[in-house]
Amino acid sequence: MTQHTARNRKWNWKLLAIASLIFNFQFSIFNSAQAQAPGTTPVKISYETQVINGRRYYVHIVEKGQTVYSISKAYKVQSYDAVTHKDIHFLHPGDTVWLPHRGQFGAQTEEYENPNVATQAPRPDSPSTPPSQRPVPAATTPAQPSTPAAQPSSASATAPPAVRKPGQTLRISLLMPLHLNQIDEISTSKFDIEQRGKKTYRQFEFIEFYEGLRLALDQMAERGVSVDLNVIDIPNNSTDEVRQAFASRGAAQADFIVALLFRDAFDQAAALARDSGVYIVNPMATRSELCAENPFMVKIQPSVSSQLAAMLDNMHAERPDGHLYIVHGGSGSEKPILNELRRQLTERGDIKYTLFNWNQSGKLTSTLKATPNCHVISLYDHKSDQMRIYVSNLLNRLSAIKTGTPTLYTLTDWTQEYADIDFAQLQLLGYHTFYTSWDMTNAVHVEFLKSYRQHYGTEPTSTLAATAYDLTTYIVDGLRRRSNLFWEQPIPTLNTLIHPLHLSRPQAGLENDQPQLFRMEGLHFIPATTR
Repeated sequence: MTQHTARNRKWNWKLLAIASLIFNFQFSIFNSAQAQAPGTTPVKISYETQVINGRRYYVHIVEKGQTVYSISKAYKVQSYDAVTHKDIHFLHPGDTVWLPHRGQFGAQTEEYENPNVATQAPRPDSPSTPPSQRPVPAATTPAQPSTPAAQPSSASATAPPAVRKPGQTLRISLLMPLHLNQIDEISTSKFDIEQRGKKTYRQFEFIEFYEGLRLALDQMAERGVSVDLNVIDIPNNSTDEVRQAFASRGAAQADFIVALLFRDAFDQAAALARDSGVYIVNPMATRSELCAENPFMVKIQPSVSSQLAAMLDNMHAERPDGHLYIVHGGSGSEKPILNELRRQLTERGDIKYTLFNWNQSGKLTSTLKATPNCHVISLYDHKSDQMRIYVSNLLNRLSAIKTGTPTLYTLTDWTQEYADIDFAQLQLLGYHTFYTSWDMTNAVHVEFLKSYRQHYGTEPTSTLAATAYDLTTYIVDGLRRRSNLFWEQPIPTLNTLIHPLHLSRPQAGLENDQPQLFRMEGLHFIPATTR
């Protein structure tokens, strides 16, 4: 096979994946339109209002044939601003819907034609139950997406919110930047394929995440698990597109939402998911504050805190009497990690440590020679060019210690960040890190790569595919086995996952508490001992 033919075949597979996305995207739009179609029963506006937490709502009693869409449209508000005492997509006659009065929330609403609407008497057929006695659960009371929620008390921070049971067919909403409106820019001419290294298309940026998720769903379908996937294109970092996804594209009509979005767009989606009472999954972010106040948040990447804890456990297990040197450079980005590491070391009290500022002293080698068989954690974080020089110099200095060579730890995988790094030096230093590439001695890794290649004609080039595959397999399997109780008691990690995954609730939201630390052995990465 010629090089051109091989590249052409790879592109054909990518274009097939894009075509599949377009089909799913159009199908999801059709389904969303059906789900949000206005009811046939006219909606009579209720002039009864109720003040809740200092904000005024209209109180509407649902009649047969009415939907959230038709009710919200009648009141001229966005459907995702409606609040009910149960799942907003399964209303029954007699249910109560609270709607924001005169645009108090995130979405812009229009003024009503009658300027005195708030002062008119309640309608004659309104229910006899006083408004103050009707339930409005705090978990679904809307708040402005741009305004952070109040800090929950320690008693309620870990209380899981109640959600409805999933049906026979699970529903997933996938929000990610697909740039499908620019699909006609892709060229498959021989010239463009041969110039692939010089020309990139935004449609391919996150395609491997979709492919990993799709592979997991296809495998589960073979076992009889039925899942509907609603794919929603959120281009760039658009908060407006996110609001539209919840308002008219059925994003909240799901058992959970997966949102591979940039920061502003994701924060908007998280606020709307919280207000809708739907769990939302963040696949890639490590920032712990995501879970601080949102009980519907699911963070897949382990926090830095849990990664540091795994490192310290490994150090104590492998060298109980070892001394730890923490190499840093005094930058602002290092400070929160350094503070957390010092906090954990103080609490543990079983590891001796020394701080070493790389920018203020050149005596690292002589210092380490005086303390053989020690550990070194590199937290140094500066500009890219400066980092490359630092990494090279650090490896040279540590490798120069021939007796009692120290063990090196980093939070990010340097083999992925620096293509020209010296593997022999890393091997000598017993290198430990997280988020490594594929382990070809691991049967699960090999089987995933084989299945991926069979589906898409190529192998994944990043961790996106593995992350999507793992989170989809884990959550769907958990919901099938435990229904909605899965969110309260997540299942243990599955042996079919590429990387271990287990959710716990140390804050309001759920976080993966099982980071996998790897060590280099025989120029390959293998799982390291942490307990």
